[in-house]
Amino acid sequence: MPPARWTRTVVEPQHEPLGGDALDQPGTSQNGAQSERPLGILACAGPLPVEVAEAGAKQGRRVHIVAIDGFAGEAVTRFSHEHVNLGQLGRILASFERAGVREIVIAGAMQRPSLLGLRIDWGFVRNLPAILTLTRGGDDSVLRRVVRFFEEQGLTVLGASDVAPGLLAPLGSLSAAGAGETDLRAIARAANLIGDLGRFDIGQGVVANPEGIVAVEGVRGTDAMLRDLGEGGAGAGAGRGGVLVKLAKPGQEMRVDLPTIGPETVRLANMAGLAGIAIGAGGAIVLERERVAEAADAVGLFVVGIAPPIVARPDPAPIEAPVLRVAGRRAPTPSERRDIVIGRGLADVLRVHGGGRASILSREHVLAVSGSFPLPAFIAAQGRASTWGRGSWSGRRGVLVVDTDANGTEPPEKVLDRDLFKAALDNALAGIVVLAPLPDGERRDEIVGWANEAGVFLMCFATEP
Repeated sequence: MPPARWTRTVVEPQHEPLGGDALDQPGTSQNGAQSERPLGILACAGPLPVEVAEAGAKQGRRVHIVAIDGFAGEAVTRFSHEHVNLGQLGRILASFERAGVREIVIAGAMQRPSLLGLRIDWGFVRNLPAILTLTRGGDDSVLRRVVRFFEEQGLTVLGASDVAPGLLAPLGSLSAAGAGETDLRAIARAANLIGDLGRFDIGQGVVANPEGIVAVEGVRGTDAMLRDLGEGGAGAGAGRGGVLVKLAKPGQEMRVDLPTIGPETVRLANMAGLAGIAIGAGGAIVLERERVAEAADAVGLFVVGIAPPIVARPDPAPIEAPVLRVAGRRAPTPSERRDIVIGRGLADVLRVHGGGRASILSREHVLAVSGSFPLPAFIAAQGRASTWGRGSWSGRRGVLVVDTDANGTEPPEKVLDRDLFKAALDNALAGIVVLAPLPDGERRDEIVGWANEAGVFLMCFATEP
């Protein structure tokens, strides 16, 4: 059955109220026949919402899309739909209820918006305590709370692959080119890092080569990471010959935010000079698969579905870590001190894998990992991206944690230069933490002076016992 087409939103279909008896299996009736119940899609950016809608329509299901303004594309208008602002939570729920929807898929990409730009309704206000919990923590922990919220409203949240299993990456090559021996070593290196980064709720995408980790995906997403590796990017040329690996994080909520690639991923990987792309078979989505294969073959990239080993890695044994001390006029807030603790733990993991010497954190959320980028360029590439608008309220947002022991990094007096503090000032960072003692004498005074001039706090390891 082809997708139904409307010229306006259908708002009053016949339906049963939310909260009635659920069927035994999502998408099927009790006698095994395909369900005629409507499928709801909360649509964000990219082609995934439409691909899920098309799959649902082919199953004979009526599809109703709630499209988030500023994220969902025009293609959703092929189906019954309603556009809403992200802050209109009551309207989102009411739209699904009017359409008789009990099962929804949350599909598409979305970066955390500023709370200050939302047009809120009473449903938002009524659920404000739950919404405020979404401003803290990493993406997967936030998405788990989003799923739980909709389930508490009487809706069943399905994964995109529950409706469209054909979107999942198969095991084996999707392209004419295959991965060579050196590529396989790079893939193993990246997969191991992703496994160890799971507890920090970061790292679906990693670029690696046999010698080390080149880049780790942050809150800006895979495309931004690849652009940084291309001509004119913060790490231009660093990725040449490397491999992009995208895998689900250990313990990830598999109904939302599965690792996803499409033709644009192939284009950007080629611009970054990569040799290929590896994705988790059965645990990642390939959009427009035929176009992905054609695009990869046109430029000689390989695209392969892999089955990464499942390894239970214990947390590192606790060690007596050096004490951090404030070195300038400003001091971190309690919230920033929590970020520093997370950043120190992340540095321990990255050091083992050769995975980058610095990270930026805010509100217990890892925003970015530097990979092999020069630090001022790395900071500038992140910009002033706020987490749910909190940067707008506080003026400054984010802590840079620098590990000078990582990958033969230069000593603190070489890393902590005027350019670094200028980048921190220009991009409204709150502070810099260096996991090493500062040099003595005039050089120390100079570094502390730059921190005070930039208005950031500076912390380092204490030299005294």
